[in-house]
Amino acid sequence: MKASIVAASALVASVAAFEHKNHAGFHLRRGAYEPAKDEICTVYTTVYVDAMPSIVPNTTAVYAASTPAAETSTSCTEGDKSSSVYTPIVISTKTPEASHPAYPTVPVVPEVSKPAVPEVSKPSVPEYPTKEVPQPSKPAQPEYPTKPADTPKPKPSSSAPAPTKPTGSYSSGGRIVTNGNKWAMTYTPYAPDGNCKTESDIKSDIAMIAGLGFTTIRSYSTDCGVFEYVVPACQAHNLKIIYGIFLEGGGSGGKGPFSQYANNQLNDIKNNAPKDGVAMVIVGNECMFNNNCVPSELASYIDHVRSTLQGAGFPKDIAITTTEPVGTWEEKGAALCDHIDVFTVQVHPYFTASVTPDMAGDFAAQQLEQAAKVCPQAASKGKYISEIGWPSAGNANGKAVAGPAEQKVAMKKIMEKVGVEACLFSFKDDPWKHPGDLNVEQHFGCADALAY
Repeated sequence: MKASIVAASALVASVAAFEHKNHAGFHLRRGAYEPAKDEICTVYTTVYVDAMPSIVPNTTAVYAASTPAAETSTSCTEGDKSSSVYTPIVISTKTPEASHPAYPTVPVVPEVSKPAVPEVSKPSVPEYPTKEVPQPSKPAQPEYPTKPADTPKPKPSSSAPAPTKPTGSYSSGGRIVTNGNKWAMTYTPYAPDGNCKTESDIKSDIAMIAGLGFTTIRSYSTDCGVFEYVVPACQAHNLKIIYGIFLEGGGSGGKGPFSQYANNQLNDIKNNAPKDGVAMVIVGNECMFNNNCVPSELASYIDHVRSTLQGAGFPKDIAITTTEPVGTWEEKGAALCDHIDVFTVQVHPYFTASVTPDMAGDFAAQQLEQAAKVCPQAASKGKYISEIGWPSAGNANGKAVAGPAEQKVAMKKIMEKVGVEACLFSFKDDPWKHPGDLNVEQHFGCADALAY
């Protein structure tokens, strides 16, 4: 039975109750949506239910911007906004053409003791709230089509040898280096205002990461001086790098797989990355989760990246892979299993409302094992958590409480249980981010919590 219900939310899509296999959190991009002052919007949403609900009157919500806005729209229409992975952008009152999905408020309970449940046919609902990812910066972002454009598959050279995949245990091949229960930490070279950090700041940051005992950093893209400043600083401290090629929407004609935008990052790595310092290459970051990639084109582009790098002389033992949340792997990831060299997954305990800080480590270990079942062959070579953390400030999410003491407990438990296979999120707080639905997105910096 179909009923029309009015929902008061600045950005609401069709929502139905559903279980999350990983987290209900999101990390909005730099320059992401922030409501304009005194805007009034009434949004109508259709929800499929089993029975006619009681009548709910129309509701009007007034949202005020939490930070000074550079410009204010006088209507509820979202304007076009530049957002790219190559030029840092400060938060404005406008948003890209594609709006963010709804943010469910139903607490999420992790399925710790049960295997993944097959997807049941339901009315179309948004998968998860959009997560923030640091983005490299270049010119204006194209509109995202509802379906990624058809993308040509790479044609292998008749003279080039066929690319091969790493064999054996990836962790024993020298690309993965650990120090006790420490391995990697995410690092984005963005200043508090969203602009690129200076060379001296980057050198200081990398020295601090090395001083904490970490052996590796994860970079999401190649912008903001990654090869000019970050890589040399890592070399000075013998840190390896997980390189990233960030993908957005639009397919080959936009910023998706096989686009010039993606290939520019691939060429940066091919031409500039010291071959002995590569830990792995992650192609895309939650690209399917954000509906920016379909499995077939992402799989094809992963193969293209491998072929390109090996053709340029990169060692064949370097793993090429991608990363998604647990639920996305379970729903869409099987098509990628034959194309990835090792298995990586995003896990965020805080966004599951039943997880307390002292449960974060056990939850992370369980989620890693659960997700790895999707691609057992790749996982047998190596399985890793590419992003995991706990916020030091913000709202409580059920039993998941954000705070300095809670973060210290959660990170300690995470390190104890999965430290040697986890990339901690993130080095420092990110004031340039939108605070998000739970006011935590700016507060995942964990360096201080680890200095004990």
